[in-house]
Amino acid sequence: MKNLHNKGQALVVSYLVISAFIVISAALSSKAVSERSLALRNKLTAEAFYLAEGATENAISALTSGIANYQLDVNIPSLNVTTSFATFSGAVVNSTITELNSTDRLVTEGQTKIWVRNYEVVSSAQHPQNANINVTVHQIIARRLIPTFQHSVFYDDDLEILPGANMNLSGRIHCNNDIYMDADSGATLKVNSTYVHSAGNIYNKRKNNGSRLSGEVEITRDKPGAPDYEAMDNLDCDSANWTTAATDRWDGSVQSSVHGVTELTAPSVASIQPGGYYASNADVVITETGIVKGGVPLREGVDYPNGTVTINQTLYDNREGSYIRTVNVDLSKLANLAGESPGVGQPAYANNLPSNGLMYVTVADVAGTQPGVRLFNGATIDRSGGLTIVSNDPVYIQGDYNTVDEKPAAVICDSLNILSNRWNDANSPAANWASRTANQTTINSAFIAGVDTTTSGNYNGGLENYPRLHENWSGINLNIKGSFVALWESQVADGSWAYGSPRYTAPRRNWYYNTAFNNPSNLPPFTPWAVEAQRIAWWQE
Repeated sequence: MKNLHNKGQALVVSYLVISAFIVISAALSSKAVSERSLALRNKLTAEAFYLAEGATENAISALTSGIANYQLDVNIPSLNVTTSFATFSGAVVNSTITELNSTDRLVTEGQTKIWVRNYEVVSSAQHPQNANINVTVHQIIARRLIPTFQHSVFYDDDLEILPGANMNLSGRIHCNNDIYMDADSGATLKVNSTYVHSAGNIYNKRKNNGSRLSGEVEITRDKPGAPDYEAMDNLDCDSANWTTAATDRWDGSVQSSVHGVTELTAPSVASIQPGGYYASNADVVITETGIVKGGVPLREGVDYPNGTVTINQTLYDNREGSYIRTVNVDLSKLANLAGESPGVGQPAYANNLPSNGLMYVTVADVAGTQPGVRLFNGATIDRSGGLTIVSNDPVYIQGDYNTVDEKPAAVICDSLNILSNRWNDANSPAANWASRTANQTTINSAFIAGVDTTTSGNYNGGLENYPRLHENWSGINLNIKGSFVALWESQVADGSWAYGSPRYTAPRRNWYYNTAFNNPSNLPPFTPWAVEAQRIAWWQE
């Protein structure tokens, strides 16, 4: 009996132990399931958060790009943006942008005028795999409108400044990508600016091969008084201490992305195409078939002087390696500065410059030819509010431009070419430039034009060759006062840059920022905005 009793006790104990194990196992299993569920929920919540954040950035980009490209009114009170994510099973997130104040406040930074308005961006994301997981994020931004022509230099792509001779720059310099600055042996690039900003990196070397030149780059410190220049001396974004050393050396004048510089959104090349913003808003449209003003075709010899618009193919462009089929616009005749009339005793022709200050010129594509627009006799811009000329083709400015009773002026085009006062088409195809010696030429205008891209084996010529030249300019002054803006790659003129015969030699570059542009009333008609979204506050519900 005793053995049976002991066996019974053992059996009970075994049952108790097994039961305990079952309870513990169940608890552990439940805990594991709970932890897995929590981990999964945390993962899905994090993904929903990234969806909301991504949608917020996309909504901000839609706002800045829409304003810059004239698709949205600068004073838009609200905007709804839908963002789709292919990587998250087609997740869709809705964002709402709402203004927090209905008027802009004008802020002055240095000499630059900036129109600022605050907006709140709200994005709510529901995870596509779990409708119970929702994340809402809020961001306050300051929408900042900066006239592009209040920059001495503004580049959307990489900015390269590598002069072979002394070169001076002044005014605000901004680049949405990387900046490369250096100078050849014996030369100095002197930058008198307290705003040299790159949304990428800043380098003291060449882009095409990474070599460092033996010239000097000097940039002013951001301090009161006379300009105080500090040399780069190989201090750039490759330097381990760049972030602090740049601030110490230039007191904030020179900043890159690590200092918080962000992109400024500006118009795309689509804006200059036929049917685009500028063509649609131009009061005067010129083609090889004639002039249309205010939507009404004008008649040569009746409404404007004979010879105002001509077309020929006598200008040879050595960079492009072809004759250019040019529409030639005589700006003096267009304004009828000579007071011509259709006939004796008849009233003089009207001034046919655009009433709103915007003129669009385009050349029809003809197989086997390359188009271009030539502006000449433009020393006087006879319109009180100034003149902006836009073309989707390369523009050739021949001779002095806007030098008499200077007005606000701009040229926006595929690429910019300058021909001196001495230019003669008959000499353009010569095998060398000896017969194409330039003489002093002065141009007062802001520019937006395309440039080509530097590759490992091909330098694009840099800012110093932003205006494409076609003559022997050695020792001759080329005077430019305005603003150099590059927002796209040239679509039509795609010949690569090269120096020397038979193309060109470099001038004395007397190039300056037009400080009159610091006053908004002196900006050229239809000056485009550079749009910035400055992050102010952020929170998550």
